[in-house]
Amino acid sequence: MYITDLITLPRFCFGRGVYARFPALCCELGKSFVVVGGVTAMEKGLPSLVAALSSSDMTLLGALPFGGACTQSAMNRLADEIAPIAPDFIVGMGGGKAIDTAKGVADLLKKPLVSLPTLVSNCAPITALSVVYREDGPFDRFIFFDAPPALTLVDLEIAANAPDKYFRAGMGDTLAKHLESTFSARGDVLGKGMDHMSAIGVALSSTCYGPILQYGREALDEVLRHEAGSAMEICARSIIVSAGLVSLMANDDYNCALAHAVCYGLQLFEHVERDCLHGDLVAYGALVQLMLDGQTDKAKELQRFLKSLGTPVTLREMNVPLERKALESTLIEATTGPDMAHIPYPITPDMVFDAMTRVESL
Repeated sequence: MYITDLITLPRFCFGRGVYARFPALCCELGKSFVVVGGVTAMEKGLPSLVAALSSSDMTLLGALPFGGACTQSAMNRLADEIAPIAPDFIVGMGGGKAIDTAKGVADLLKKPLVSLPTLVSNCAPITALSVVYREDGPFDRFIFFDAPPALTLVDLEIAANAPDKYFRAGMGDTLAKHLESTFSARGDVLGKGMDHMSAIGVALSSTCYGPILQYGREALDEVLRHEAGSAMEICARSIIVSAGLVSLMANDDYNCALAHAVCYGLQLFEHVERDCLHGDLVAYGALVQLMLDGQTDKAKELQRFLKSLGTPVTLREMNVPLERKALESTLIEATTGPDMAHIPYPITPDMVFDAMTRVESL
């Protein structure tokens, strides 16, 4: 007997100057909206959005900063502020944390969400979940929603003018999606019932790896020149669309593994949470996963690529001591976090520490 469920795939538009299409593409959602986003992101994105509204009957009712972190209290606060304004829909503008916060606000208010990422750093613009952090910084939990944003508009010119480190981190996060999906699905027979969608998602994860390895260095060069070139667009689609579709189509069991678990473990160091980007930490975690899994040649290939981007590939570069006692909390988080719920074989803290030691000496 087949399990029935509803899978909603995202509606998205990539291009240059695509905010001009906002009124036509969003008219079915209503005529009024509120923007939730990053302060810098709104400074860059709102002028183009406001210009697009000039010849329409849509109204921007307000633009509110999300607060810098996706926390439950930020979502609650913004929902309380926006509720009396009564917009028809919510717009999230900025990076992953801003858009994840906007998702939570839209869910609390039971309003549609449109995501306008102003940088390309992860697949948050089209996924149906938010990564929530504690008030004191570290990862807290995931919130899963019934559907992705109603629309995602990616203006490549705005994204190409964002700091290059976010694009670099986005590539690291996306590369890991393929390595984690195939690792967590190892040994499972996919394709029956709803697992058919997982089979598609895991297979699709290959488009998170190959295109970035091939075009990533060229794409980063384009971003460094603030150019929305063809290589940048290819990688942007991998980062947002490919990784996002894997997240939406594959069962949660096949979306993350050790790479993300290591990231959240390292974020327990206050300076790492403050100074290091999520995607850079996940990329390092992918090296740890490959070494632990005995894929040394692939780890070397990935390390060479990451070094060409300027991604930190050692704990030393992150000012984290390679000492068992100092890493105890990190290793526990990396082996017991929710991302490790479905893996092909048991992984212990000692195994992770040994893999970290071998990554350090690659």
